[in-house]
Amino acid sequence: MRTTTVLILSLLVLILPACSPQPAGPTEVQVTLTEFAIESSLTTFQAGVPYRFVVTNAGAVAHELMITPKSMGGMSMEDMHELALMEIEEEDLPSGATVTMEFTFPEDAVGSDLEFSCYVPGHYEAGMFLAINVE
Repeated sequence: MRTTTVLILSLLVLILPACSPQPAGPTEVQVTLTEFAIESSLTTFQAGVPYRFVVTNAGAVAHELMITPKSMGGMSMEDMHELALMEIEEEDLPSGATVTMEFTFPEDAVGSDLEFSCYVPGHYEAGMFLAINVE
């Protein structure tokens, strides 16, 4: 009887991990850029969770997408790029382009005032920003 119990428990130890749900991979987030707006399928994110951002420029001109602290106006572009948590540059987002990028928000982003933003000259001022939350 004891040998049978040990054998059954050993089999369960081998079989149960195979029955466990496998991680689904990054959560996909659709982001659309136009003149002069940013739309996103999600605006609340979890720190430590991987996301796959699928960014489409549906506008007529090139845009960029950055995840930055809110309203960094008055800073140099170099400083903005250094503070950005994630960035897809203008050269990579001409009209009609779609770029996919994976990103995981760090724990220190929780509670920060962050936004999606486009700092191509004049775009932010025209309304190309969208507040996001990290929990």
